Amino acid sequence: MVTNRINERVRVYAVHGAPGERCAPHERLRPVAFCWRNRQYRVSEVTYVWRESRGESERYHFAVTAGNNVYELLYETRSLNWTLASVACEG
Repeated sequence: MVTNRINERVRVYAVHGAPGERCAPHERLRPVAFCWRNRQYRVSEVTYVWRESRGESERYHFAVTAGNNVYELLYETRSLNWTLASVACEG
């Protein structure tokens, strides 16, 4: 697979867990689709999640599959922004 760094803001449709549910943020938040460059991608599977602390903010990385590609979506807890960090595709 060939990985391309993207680092572009994207719109993500995500499902949140129930309010008051006691679990880690990445367990409550699950991306189900995202829009990138005027195209919508439906997430087939969340394959891996990891957390990164940056000062007062946390960043959650979601490795997701859509079609034959693997996308890294990044959620910034302080700004509430989503970024498409990278795309890994067969090449």
